[in-house]
Parts: sequence; C-alpha cells; structure tokens
Amino acid sequence: MDLHKKTSTFVVKEKFGRVLTRQKLNTDREKITDFLSSYQGAELAVEPVSQWYVYADLIQKLDINVHLAHPMKVKAIAFAKVKTDSIDAGVLCDLLRSDLLPEAYFSPKEVRSWKETARFRTSLVQMQTQTKNKIHSILFKNAIIPPHQSLFGTNGRKWLNELELPEPFSFHLKEYLRLLDDIAIRIDEAEKKVVTKVGNHPQAKLLMTIPGIGYISALTIVAEIGDIHRFASAKKLMGYAGLVPSTYSSGDKVRHGKITRLGSMWLRTILIECAHRQPRYEKSGSVKEFHDRIKERSDTKTAAVATARKLCAVIWRILMDNRPFEKFPPKRDSKKLTVCVSSPLTR
Repeated sequence: MDLHKKTSTFVVKEKFGRVLTRQKLNTDREKITDFLSSYQGAELAVEPVSQWYVYADLIQKLDINVHLAHPMKVKAIAFAKVKTDSIDAGVLCDLLRSDLLPEAYFSPKEVRSWKETARFRTSLVQMQTQTKNKIHSILFKNAIIPPHQSLFGTNGRKWLNELELPEPFSFHLKEYLRLLDDIAIRIDEAEKKVVTKVGNHPQAKLLMTIPGIGYISALTIVAEIGDIHRFASAKKLMGYAGLVPSTYSSGDKVRHGKITRLGSMWLRTILIECAHRQPRYEKSGSVKEFHDRIKERSDTKTAAVATARKLCAVIWRILMDNRPFEKFPPKRDSKKLTVCVSSPLTR
C-alpha cells in the first residue's frame, strides 16, 4: 500500500510474484475496507507516513497482518529513476514477499497515546517560545533594552505590563502577553496529564530516579523507546536515538563525523536536554562527573551529546534490569555480570 493524503495505491501479488491486481483508491476508510475485505489472512506492507496510525489499525482489524516499512532503508534498497505510486507499492510488495522488507517499529496504541501526550505538551512549549521571541522582537524594533535579566519573571513581566509603546506595537505587546498567559494555562493542564500517565507507569518511575529526568522526560523516553527488549544492546538504542557518530570508510581509511541524527528526533532531543541539566546534580559518582570530564577537554555542545549517549546506556541497563538508578556500581556477581553506569558499555 502506497499511502497518501488523498489517494492510495495498492498492488497485490502472489508469493512468487504474479500480479493479481493494481488499484488506486481515494484514501477513505469505507473504500479501503471494501477493497481489502476479500484479502483476509494476507500480509500488507506500508510506509509509516501521513495517517498511518488510523489505517494500520483499521487494516489489522480486517485480519490482515500489517508490516511498517522503514522509509530510509527502503529508499536505499529500492532506488529508482522512474517513480510512481504503483511502482512504489510494487516495490514494497516485492520486498515483503521476498522477506527483505526492512521494518520500522509498530508501536501499540497505548505507546502511541503516551507519545501524543508528551508531544502535545512539547508543541505548547514551542508555541510559548515563539511568542516570547515575538515580544523580544517588538522591544528590538523600538530600540528598548530590558532592565531585567529575566524578562518573563515576576519583575520583568511587571515591567512589560507597564511599558508604553507607540501603536501598533502597544496593541501587539498586550496581545502577545495575553497569549502567553493562555499558553501557560494549557501547558499546566498538559503537564498534569503527563504526571497522571507517569504515575501509572512503572518504567517511567524507574527513569525518574536518574538525575535530570523528570515527569516529562520520563514519559517521552518511555513512549519513544516502546519495548526496550527490541534493542539487543545499548549501542542499538544509541543508534535509534541518532546519537552515534557517522562513519565513512574507504580502503584502509576510516573517518568518523557528526552524529547521524537518524531515528527518533524526539528521543534525541529529550536526552540532550537531560544531558544539559547534569551540571545541577551530584558532584561525583554520577553522569554529571562524565559530563564535566568531557566539557573540560571539549565544549558544552560536545559534552551534552556525549552525555546523552551515555544516558542511553544507563536507561537501557535500568529498563533491562528493571531496577532504579544507582549512583555507584553494584557489586559484581560471579554468576551474573551486571553492567552499570561506569562499565565499558556505557562509556
């Protein structure tokens, strides 16, 4: 299935490649249901684009096993100069029947609900930041330097409310301030929903034992990871977060570049935010010590990325062992090796 906003194209093939039908339909629940109702027990490949949540769930209810194709890997395998919706659907079909389809994670409904809750709150914070930037822009256009370091703190806000500006800037400033108040209320309500979901989730509670990870971070991380057992190692989780260095190898030359930034943007962003918070926490024996050591020989940005990668390893170990964060390494058991924060795996 080549899924698009307005139309979707289907290509149906037998196991050995004979084309049974090609069909282009309006992306409509009833029409797609009518078309697929005669293919119960079949396998269907679709890329996770557009409204895939709705249609993947709908198709699975028709007793059709849905496989989510990994968009980037499919492009690498099936690059073609001639590209149409029918060709794209045919390629997905061929990869699926040949057992060569690179699959993406098909998260359960509950996990998707956590994602949407955390992302909604994040979107409100982004709107809040945009509004604050608009206010800074108004002050800049009027050549005004704020007397307060924290413009949106108690004193700064009082100063903004009393500030006299020519029109239309006076009207714009008042409207932006009203909008900030409204967004703050929405953020507060969104955070209450996040706290409720975290309170009912044992894995999120475990993650909150790590310094720098609060309710929002915990829910976002759990939602983006899903089932931790789908990652065979901490390095796999780092790769999913896009925090591993890119590698260029040719002949006997190997060069490592910037991080790949592939995988979950949301997971990568929240881990880097948590890494930036580390200087506020314990002086030694924790992730902060690692952060400070990297920062001494490099810069703040590099230290944050390296610390986010280390946090990946810590999170992986905590969720795999189902135990809270420990500041110091636990004692080794001769029968079972426990990898902890200071182990080579987490460096």
